[in-house]
Amino acid sequence: MKSTTVAQQSGDTNATQKVKRSICVPSFLTKYTYQSEFIWYFIGVIIRIIWTLVYPQQGYIHPDEFFQGPEVVFDDIFLTNLTRTHEFNPAAPLRSVAILYLLYGLPVSILSWLSSLLHWSSVPFHLKLIFPRATILSLSLCSDILFYRLIKNFYPNFKSKQYGIIMNYYGIAHVLVVFFTRTLSNSFEAFLFLTLIYLITVNVSSLLTIIINTSDHKTIVLNRHLILTSSLIGCVCSLGIFNRPTFPAFAIVPLIYWFTNIIPTMNHSFRFQLLLSRIISFIIGAFILTSSLIISFDSYYYNNGLSFIVDLKNRLIICPLNFILYNIDSTNLDKHGLHPPWLHFIVNATILYGPLHICTVLWCLINISSIKQNGQWIINRIFNRRSIIEIEQSTSPLLLYLYLVPFIPLSTFPHQEPRFLLPLLFPLILFIVPLLITHNLHQYIFRLWMIFNISIAIIFGHLHQGGLLPALQYFHNSPLLTSNKNFLVTYHTYMPPGYLTIPMSKFEYEQKFETAIIDLKGAKREEFDLTIENIFNKNLLNNLQVFVILPSTFQTDLIYLKQQKYSFHLLKQFRPHLDFDHAFEEPFLVNYAGTKYQWLQAIWNKYKLNLYHVTRG
Repeated sequence: MKSTTVAQQSGDTNATQKVKRSICVPSFLTKYTYQSEFIWYFIGVIIRIIWTLVYPQQGYIHPDEFFQGPEVVFDDIFLTNLTRTHEFNPAAPLRSVAILYLLYGLPVSILSWLSSLLHWSSVPFHLKLIFPRATILSLSLCSDILFYRLIKNFYPNFKSKQYGIIMNYYGIAHVLVVFFTRTLSNSFEAFLFLTLIYLITVNVSSLLTIIINTSDHKTIVLNRHLILTSSLIGCVCSLGIFNRPTFPAFAIVPLIYWFTNIIPTMNHSFRFQLLLSRIISFIIGAFILTSSLIISFDSYYYNNGLSFIVDLKNRLIICPLNFILYNIDSTNLDKHGLHPPWLHFIVNATILYGPLHICTVLWCLINISSIKQNGQWIINRIFNRRSIIEIEQSTSPLLLYLYLVPFIPLSTFPHQEPRFLLPLLFPLILFIVPLLITHNLHQYIFRLWMIFNISIAIIFGHLHQGGLLPALQYFHNSPLLTSNKNFLVTYHTYMPPGYLTIPMSKFEYEQKFETAIIDLKGAKREEFDLTIENIFNKNLLNNLQVFVILPSTFQTDLIYLKQQKYSFHLLKQFRPHLDFDHAFEEPFLVNYAGTKYQWLQAIWNKYKLNLYHVTRG
């Protein structure tokens, strides 16, 4: 066992002299001491794993978490007939299925294979939920490694304690714990953004080392490393654009940083200029090759075969182009909600990053003159020759611009949601936390950061629409599903994911019963009444069962149907279910009798989701 020698002073019994003696400390104790500085980061990792694999988060952030990801892959592999959103319209698809299969093809295929091998009548609900999320969890753990390496690259003079402080801020961020364990395209975009930053910093560092280094052997190794990182840069840029066409808003600063470090080196030897041309060609080549593969896969998928080869002009599918054309039309954006341009910077960033965003804004206001100087300095470097020393100092304003610049293009889009800003977690912490450490403010801000993130993680992780997934699990596993045809009507909830609602398996290709999902979203009561009546009137001769899921705040909407001789049998209530759209309407507007405790309990009882079995007569 390895040991560490520690010098210790000890006095004799006469206290006349002090003698230095050595104590052998086991290496695992010194390692534990080192790791204890990262204690909050490790706690965050444990929470991430538990909340993903053991006790999955039941909060429902946004329908895109399911409908722009696993829903499509489950539908294809299990040969079901689930509802596709408008993004996957074969006439002009907005989303690349190649990215979806890259992320979720393997875990869903494993479930399909297991269901056939183990003769499952239905894949367990728990496995259908956690297998796709496990992919994003794996990417988030890989992000931890890249992020830690970036910390050491940007702050090589920091000690392990300071590295631990930065990682602790990062590890307990609710964006990491909640959003980076969900199947959102924004989560994958964040991973690609971090990877791009890391690859470009490594690429630039290798390039500058080649200029200074004179060893032929080391130069050969660095050349290979440059070619590899250059190819990966092109690949990541392509994946980013086809995953979300907003990726260039994040990629622009890393690419400008790379470009500003390339320009000043153009005056070197012809051999070096040849190397630069190879680097650029590998970046462009990898981008074109990756894009071509994705376009070919998407074209094959949406055309149901190779027929697109015959008519490339009309049948070639380029999803980012369709996405841009769709969002140019303001009438399309109006369907999803229009927002003012300041919403991202003032509201959404505060929701995601709270104290750290406010600290960054305050720092910018205090140091606005230096920000302008840094911007002018970068522009000058593009057009003027600089020495290698100046090139190495070019990372100083980089982190701030990595955080601030993406707000500009993202805010030009009228539709804005907090999740669009998820990739900014990395540059924000890399920039502001070292400043807090330098000014001895990190302990005070960390307390606020912890309270803020615990609160938001509970809200988005478990409370927000928190009753819907448990209700779907109960419905999925319910022994009541024995009729030829079953209807599930959801009213004033988020869209129920079909693959989590309908039992599916590759062992039984013919389903014993049919389940139809009717999502009424936020429809008016009249439409809800008409839907229930139509279901029974159009299926008079069929053996059917009708189920309704709705929040407790809307249970008064059942009065009319009850008067029309429909019976609603409450099967189960699921709590807590926080609906931000109506969270503060009915519960606080009703006057409750009794003590304050009874009033609070009555309000708490309103935040439930009810599952009813509906019968006629």
